[in-house]
Amino acid sequence: MFLGIDLGTTNIKAIVVDSDGQVVASGSAPAEIFHLDDGGVEQDIEQIFSATLAAIKQATGSGLGNRIQAIGVSSQGGAMQIQAKDGTPCGRVIGWMDGRGKPYDAKLTAELGSDWFAAHIGHGVSGIAPGQLLRLRKEKLLPGAFRVGFVGDIIVSRLCGRAAHDATSLSLGMLYNPSLGQADPELLEKIGLAESQLPELLNASAPAGGLLGDVAKQTSLPAGIPVSAAIHDQYAAALGCGAVNAGDVMFGAGTAWVLLAVTDKLTGPAVNSAIECRHVVDGLFGQILSMVNGGSSLSWVLKTLGLENLDSSQLDEIIQSVLPGCDGLAFWPLLVPGDREGLAEGATGQLTGLRLSHTQAHIVRAVVEGLACELTRHLKILAKAGLGVKRLIMAGHAAGSSVTPQIIADVSALPVVCVQAPAVSAIGAAIVARGLAEPGKSILELTNSSASPRRTVEPSADNVALYRSLLERYIAV
Repeated sequence: MFLGIDLGTTNIKAIVVDSDGQVVASGSAPAEIFHLDDGGVEQDIEQIFSATLAAIKQATGSGLGNRIQAIGVSSQGGAMQIQAKDGTPCGRVIGWMDGRGKPYDAKLTAELGSDWFAAHIGHGVSGIAPGQLLRLRKEKLLPGAFRVGFVGDIIVSRLCGRAAHDATSLSLGMLYNPSLGQADPELLEKIGLAESQLPELLNASAPAGGLLGDVAKQTSLPAGIPVSAAIHDQYAAALGCGAVNAGDVMFGAGTAWVLLAVTDKLTGPAVNSAIECRHVVDGLFGQILSMVNGGSSLSWVLKTLGLENLDSSQLDEIIQSVLPGCDGLAFWPLLVPGDREGLAEGATGQLTGLRLSHTQAHIVRAVVEGLACELTRHLKILAKAGLGVKRLIMAGHAAGSSVTPQIIADVSALPVVCVQAPAVSAIGAAIVARGLAEPGKSILELTNSSASPRRTVEPSADNVALYRSLLERYIAV
């Protein structure tokens, strides 16, 4: 048995997976977020660790604890904890959503330029750790001797005594150079940080250490079992979904649809907002790109139309009641600021072609079709940057829909692999754990044999032709 832990922003999950890749038990515990008046977003590392222990106990409470062979850890990215030299936390965790460092990041980006950042950290602007460290230094909030930790590596240190994470975690702190395979030395010098002040950087296939005795007593897990370095949750999800082949693009259909494109080469970030990094699987790379507009658009239209209480099957029935193309009705889900590459300058959200014959169902389906067009526009951005897209892997609640994946397949003209597991990041962490217990097998091999159950939706030739004109119209705006 293998334990996968996912240190989410608002919820800590733990799952137990057997040697066949089946989830046999799970647990979860909430983590509080503190929103400050000055734009700060913080968390408490002690509370996060307590929630981690609670989730582990819940998952292993049925007598599974002594059968666990290894632990894998996935974590939210960029949530930074300043520590004293001895590892004692100094203040709260500075969340990845915290906006207080943005003015400092903007100034640093203006000074060095987007091309410099793209070449040095695989992301076209400064963000997360650099700006926050510059802010803390100016506000005299940094102790004389300090270390920089992130949520994942700190929890790993609490489990095994060694603060360690992999490239994907450091990348989301905006400090990792994917070409060098280490923290970027020039950026560290710019912000006054030494590499020795960062957590150890390990390959995900190497154990960070063995489970400490006191933690073993609290959780009924065997002392000494290997614990992984922390990996970023999007890359853990890629393992859980099986997004481990060049040309795969995984996307989570949540509030913001986030894409992770898998490739076998470094190309530079497709757009400034993309984040390029080495994949957990050796020899592969990834780019994370957020659509920004995603499930929030669907939530908006359902609330506006008074349909927010529909369950999944009822929503599918409404969407399916309307023919593809919505009888000329079209929607552009550009409701919040984001990348507009390929669209006309100043493009905004809009609903066009509305007639008296259109119903609520037409409007709802038009939003889903618009989201599929927006997703396809992002796929074209990736293709233009040299990242060939061969198939989509869809995770999240919407992957269980009987309609939405088909619309996406038809608009994109690509097969859509649907993964309905509710905790794919934790599943990916469990795959990493299995790799620690079975070192003779690669993470790629284990992923291909352990990834979550999936179904493939093929595009319909007739609908692909129909949607081609809608897509051209969408991008022309």
